[in-house]
Amino acid sequence: MIDEHPDPEPAPRRLPAVPWEGAAVAAAALLLAAVSLAGAAGGTLMAVAITACAALAVVAVLRRSAAVAVVSAVMAATALALAVGLSLGDRARASGDRGFPFPAVVGLPLERARALFDRHGPVHYTIKRVPYGTRDTVLRATGYSTDGTFRPGSTITLVVGTRPPRP
Repeated sequence: MIDEHPDPEPAPRRLPAVPWEGAAVAAAALLLAAVSLAGAAGGTLMAVAITACAALAVVAVLRRSAAVAVVSAVMAATALALAVGLSLGDRARASGDRGFPFPAVVGLPLERARALFDRHGPVHYTIKRVPYGTRDTVLRATGYSTDGTFRPGSTITLVVGTRPPRP
């Protein structure tokens, strides 16, 4: 039996359209990444994040999309964290009076270690001699700030060995 009506050609497949919400989220993320990679200042980055957050909030309301609302809230939290970080950075920079880097003196003779500290102004020393380690060699040094610096007038504690050097 011969079929006189051949199968019709299948209709060309259409790719599903990208949802409006997905496009908005992708555009906001790409914009933020592009501005960040361009090396923009922190204030500019924060402004872009806030603008993208506001635009996504509008999309979330208009399209009644919970997913976009969550992305918008995350971007708002990111912008807030960026603002806090910039504020703390400005405060740290404004404090100004930075110390000098704490020199690496462990293993040096005591007099050489003291000379490295005295280059930057007078400091107070506490020398603790212990019954181990090579005589007059610094075994441990403390007295630096949390940022790894010291200032003139700081108290530096040096732990120094007392054993004669091995032949």
